[in-house]
Amino acid sequence: MEEAEKALLISLLEYPRKRIVESMDLKFCPHAGFYNTTDMQCIHCHQGMECVWMNRNDELVAVERKSVKELKQQLLIAVDFIDSTLTPHHLSRRNCECDNCVWLRKVQQVIDLP
Repeated sequence: MEEAEKALLISLLEYPRKRIVESMDLKFCPHAGFYNTTDMQCIHCHQGMECVWMNRNDELVAVERKSVKELKQQLLIAVDFIDSTLTPHHLSRRNCECDNCVWLRKVQQVIDLP
């Protein structure tokens, strides 16, 4: 059962990966989006959290080795990101069928968000 849940959680990471990468401006990034914990430019960059999240959840990361708890935590961070990109129009998500709101409802069902 846990493997099926893990596979579902991993599949839910695909949408925020795409959205986060689309939102990032890497034109002037000296690390091409790979967060460097010792570089002051990374530490003070406005895209720091996005880079950190991507470096933990990119397709190249072995997310299948993460626990269900860790995957849920990473999805909660992604929920915050997606939620922050919504306009006030999305306040009634039950009626909205945009990709963002559909994904948020799926995650809500899977990880029991209020």
